[in-house]
Amino acid sequence: MVVILGAGLAGLSAAYHLKGCDVLVAERAADVGGLCRSIREDGFTFDYTGHLLHLRDPGIKAWAQELLPGGWAQLHRSAWIHSHDVLTPYPFQANTAGLPLDVRIDCLLGFVESMAAASGEPQRQASPVPPAERLPGAPPFLKLCPPVQPDEPSFLDWIHSTFGAGFAKHFFEPYNGKMWRRDLSQVTGDWVSWSIPRPDLSDVLRGAITSSETVFGYNPDFLYPTAGGIDHLPRAIAAKLEPGVVRTSLAAESLEAGARRVHFSDGSHEQGRRVLTSMPLPTLAAMTSDLPDELRAAARELGHVSIRAVNLGVSGPPPHPDAQWIYFPEPEFLFHRIGIPTALTPSMAPDGHHALVAEISFRPDADPGAEASLEQCIDGLLRAGLLRDRDSVVHARVVDIPHGYVLFDEARRRVLPQLLSWYLERGVVPMGRYGSWDYLAMEDSLIHGRQVAQWLADEGS
Repeated sequence: MVVILGAGLAGLSAAYHLKGCDVLVAERAADVGGLCRSIREDGFTFDYTGHLLHLRDPGIKAWAQELLPGGWAQLHRSAWIHSHDVLTPYPFQANTAGLPLDVRIDCLLGFVESMAAASGEPQRQASPVPPAERLPGAPPFLKLCPPVQPDEPSFLDWIHSTFGAGFAKHFFEPYNGKMWRRDLSQVTGDWVSWSIPRPDLSDVLRGAITSSETVFGYNPDFLYPTAGGIDHLPRAIAAKLEPGVVRTSLAAESLEAGARRVHFSDGSHEQGRRVLTSMPLPTLAAMTSDLPDELRAAARELGHVSIRAVNLGVSGPPPHPDAQWIYFPEPEFLFHRIGIPTALTPSMAPDGHHALVAEISFRPDADPGAEASLEQCIDGLLRAGLLRDRDSVVHARVVDIPHGYVLFDEARRRVLPQLLSWYLERGVVPMGRYGSWDYLAMEDSLIHGRQVAQWLADEGS
């Protein structure tokens, strides 16, 4: 038997691609999906913050269409940035037209200075860190960068050397500071420096004068279920599995990794030839009975930020009908991003209404409080012109995601190789966003499941 802990996208994908094998998928929650779930209340549908299906892999593209034939809306990104009381298109670094003149000059001068500095460094790499390498004996997706070197640029260094002091001051530092809630010199450059668009000088100049029609970034087009709610995807995968493969409301309480034996909340236990797990790696370490003390202590060094989603149902049309999400770098707003789910499909709200989701990042040891978060979000939305008045809010709910984003720092690069290797040597395979302790898109988690199934098949052949 293969025991899979977690019925998120990685776990369900693994179970689907392990067809013909004896598989048990144990899910703590009452429904499948992990964080790829949806909440339906008062006629509104809210996901656990934004979940959009960006697809590049041909096999995953075909599978998605097979799972929900005719059920996808093909959408083009409409993302914006609220800065200096102005809405500018994403990305900030290529769309400063409309901002105050002194801000544009700051950004242009800094960008040119960063280019001049780089011209004297012919060995300057596009990425501030060495490439990741696959762990020995691991599935293809378990790739790690080497430990941080003393002279390695931080994420903050990369921002300044790539975009210059002006763009750093007016967008990258305040926005990422709100995201990570710490000094950005503590964040390593292997976070998402690969995904942040880097326009050339002509694009930056053009974007400072007029609107740019150039498409930047890895995610300009994506799919979303027309019926509303990203949970249609994991439910469609689960429906393809044999009855009894997925057991919900069944929590793993402890793991004997050496024996690959999992003890569950109902008093039962299962022993697998392999255990696949997408639960957060520090949580897995805490429940592993035979994990050495030094590795258990090391796992506690793995950092993250939590995310609070303030879900609001609002009467009337949205003030910016085409905007799907808006970034807020400025510190006077508690939230760092506002999502507008009804811009994805109108089925996310009753007729005559729209939905807003305010996302707040916080350190687990510095929770701003749910009630205070709700009030500050409403105040901020009123100031930003995204709410007419308080009476227009007809539904409100605060939802917390304890493990929001994995922190990329020195500890992660130091701890992961030894911790993941220990589990792999015992036949326990961490996968997915939180199992592999990584920054992943939905497609990546689906690929993890497919790859681990093929890896197990190759191992048995």
